[in-house]
Amino acid sequence: MNLDFTDKTVIITGGTRGIGAAIAQVFLKAGAQLLVTGTKDGNPKIQGLSDNNNIRYHQLDFSSDDSVNKFLDTVQKLKKIDVLINNAGVNKIESISNISSKDWDWINTINLKGPFLLTRAVSETMKKQNSGKIINVASIFGVISKEKRAAYSSTKWGLIGFTKAAALDMACFNVQVNAVSPGFVDTELTRKILGRKEIKSLTERIPQGRLAKPEEIANVVLFLCSDQNTYITGQNIVVDGGFTSV
Repeated sequence: MNLDFTDKTVIITGGTRGIGAAIAQVFLKAGAQLLVTGTKDGNPKIQGLSDNNNIRYHQLDFSSDDSVNKFLDTVQKLKKIDVLINNAGVNKIESISNISSKDWDWINTINLKGPFLLTRAVSETMKKQNSGKIINVASIFGVISKEKRAAYSSTKWGLIGFTKAAALDMACFNVQVNAVSPGFVDTELTRKILGRKEIKSLTERIPQGRLAKPEEIANVVLFLCSDQNTYITGQNIVVDGGFTSV
């Protein structure tokens, strides 16, 4: 299957590491022109990517109104936008009785308000084009949950709901909006948070017996954003090795 993104403009938030960087890699290989965001100033080295003329970096911090407004201004000046991937996200592992209102608001701002603001801005361009793909990177914790994940699960559940509603708003404009919910993915951050002992215990509960590779999530995103997908919209695609099926 040839997934060709030559001359297509793709926006990826949180694209400097982990799943976001893997998504950037597969789109670059497919010929896309990328606009990748991260929270750092300057032009940080993007994980796994060498210098490439087809990739531009923009600083974007959803907790800063100034940063958001600057980026939205950049987005609105683009002549065309073929794909938006809302991947940026944060987490705070804390019980419902201990999580602060400040952290609750922070997680909601990054994980839910951010995708809303970008989707709203990008939708205007896609409506004029009568084409486009939008992917919201959610989580299996938007399908199931776990202790100390109240804030995170709330945002991911909300993001899946937002995906379905946005898909209905955009369907008549030939724009497909979907969510991809990764399970446990073998990234540097996952290994740092969980540690070897918990990862070993976790893999024993995953039917496929291992964590996902970041590129396995990225390949699903690539397909959903390709010309091969013309009729899948408003869906949440769970990529978890069977974990939520047990």
